[in-house]
Amino acid sequence: MSDILGIVGSLSAPSNTRTAVEVALDAAAAERGVDTEVLHLAEYDLDPADGRSLEHYTGDTAEALKRIIDGSAYIIGTPVYRASYAGTLKNLFDLIPRGMWQADVAPLANSAAGLVGTGATPHHYLAVEKELAPVLSFFGAHLAGSGTYVHGDHYGDDRTLTDDTVRERLRTLGVATVDLHRAIEDSDALSKLGPQF
Repeated sequence: MSDILGIVGSLSAPSNTRTAVEVALDAAAAERGVDTEVLHLAEYDLDPADGRSLEHYTGDTAEALKRIIDGSAYIIGTPVYRASYAGTLKNLFDLIPRGMWQADVAPLANSAAGLVGTGATPHHYLAVEKELAPVLSFFGAHLAGSGTYVHGDHYGDDRTLTDDTVRERLRTLGVATVDLHRAIEDSDALSKLGPQF
């Protein structure tokens, strides 16, 4: 079980998205003493979502869903394609139960989540707030700020983040996600909101 699970919605390996997510996770671990793990979709062969019940998934799909269910808080990163989050991440969201129909668990409900988007250019920075954030609202998650968008100019040739301002924003996002998770745990109201429908 991880205190914070980093979900990397990229099929690339190595991955700029994974690099960004790991900066946030490393800060959360270093500054708040939490355990972190990475679920990188490039390492999993997920079934397409087809509405079956949670217990009917096997293999990589069952393992990925178990890791999400066992997580306490999340840093979710996606490459941005066509001004939206990756289709591989959309499929994962379609697999995650919401506490009705597919299973009686709702791992993202009342959980803290930090969002990261990556792209080649600055043009798609709104995808984090306008595309990815509403999906987390559908699940009833609480978002740590407006997320972070990282583009190609922020990376060096070896996929390391070279922009200090962006690195600091990612570090802050990681720490803020832990702080938000702890605030939710300590609040009767925050821990009960969940999805509206």
